[in-house]
Amino acid sequence: MPESRLSHPKPASTPYWRRNLRLILLLAAVWAALTFVPSYFARSLVFDFIGWPFAFWMAAYGAPLAYLIIIAVYARIMNRADERADEAGENR
Repeated sequence: MPESRLSHPKPASTPYWRRNLRLILLLAAVWAALTFVPSYFARSLVFDFIGWPFAFWMAAYGAPLAYLIIIAVYARIMNRADERADEAGENR
């Protein structure tokens, strides 16, 4: 009788994936803070920044730039982690 897939023990997660998940959770928290904190305080951000209301600038320019920075940070960190994993011969 064939064994059920549920009967196999769950493989232990590697340090590579644990680091990856921690990084994703950290960057998701930064994304959430950059998205929701400025919008919560938008009514009190009534000064001009480079000729525009600061709340408008944050929504139109600041947030998308911050999201691109988050992507660049993730890509850079994961490229380094991939290189270390390849050198160490870790099985991902």
